[in-house]
Amino acid sequence: MELYREESVATGERKMYMYEALLLIAASFSYEGYHTFVLGRLSILGWGYSFLFLGLWIWRCLFKYTYILTDKQLVIISHGLGIKRSYAVDLELTESFTNKYVKSFFKKTKIGHYIHRYSSLDPTPQRLLVFR
Repeated sequence: MELYREESVATGERKMYMYEALLLIAASFSYEGYHTFVLGRLSILGWGYSFLFLGLWIWRCLFKYTYILTDKQLVIISHGLGIKRSYAVDLELTESFTNKYVKSFFKKTKIGHYIHRYSSLDPTPQRLLVFR
């Protein structure tokens, strides 16, 4: 039985930042294209950075997340660009929950592996669920 469902949303201000970042990435591609095709100077590092920033932009801006809480588990579904992946956590294995991401928490508890799912466009605060 589904108890709670939340989907990531994008606000107008954050969408503006998304488009500004895309404009800067397009400028980077234009700069590299001009130097490569007009001036004849190929910069592999420049093209690499342009594609890296485009990939980061896609990952941070085009994927959305749905959180579903049932009576037995928490399901996190990431979807975007025709890709859909889900991750389920059994609530019996849950140790703690917080709404503040604190990096020192991982050092103190010696947690080395964690899964970080969030959308940069979503103004909702991040939450941290610790489980075995």
